[in-house]
Amino acid sequence: MDYSLITLLHGMKFRKLLETLCRSLEEQYGLNKTELQILFYLHTAGGKNTCKDIMELKLFTRGHISQALGHLMKKGYVVIVPDEKDRRYTHNYLTDQAGTLAEELRKIFRRARDILMQGLTEEEKRILVSAAKKINKNIDQATGGKERAI
Repeated sequence: MDYSLITLLHGMKFRKLLETLCRSLEEQYGLNKTELQILFYLHTAGGKNTCKDIMELKLFTRGHISQALGHLMKKGYVVIVPDEKDRRYTHNYLTDQAGTLAEELRKIFRRARDILMQGLTEEEKRILVSAAKKINKNIDQATGGKERAI
């Protein structure tokens, strides 16, 4: 397998790109990259806002999620509300205070996407997205994970 494909699949270069683009926000807001990613996830997740939903991303451990949510709550960016039907679950909502930061993150992720897709034709982009969905499905099937919409 080609090394550039391996690094792409491992996400190493993409993580490096995001770290570079997010560094100023980390310093400005006093948050780490896990906290920023979880905040952005909650900004885009709609009703899928429990710790279990965040864990399905397979990017963070339960401990990292709990720690990040606790810090985001202390900073005033997240409110944690117990589920009305099942007290074992909590729902995590962004506060109004998180709005500006969430929009800055949206711009950064859009910029990262633009950098990734730079120089690709529309057909190449379509093929890449299709291949990524198939690769993720293959990995999920091989590991017993759930398929997640991209």
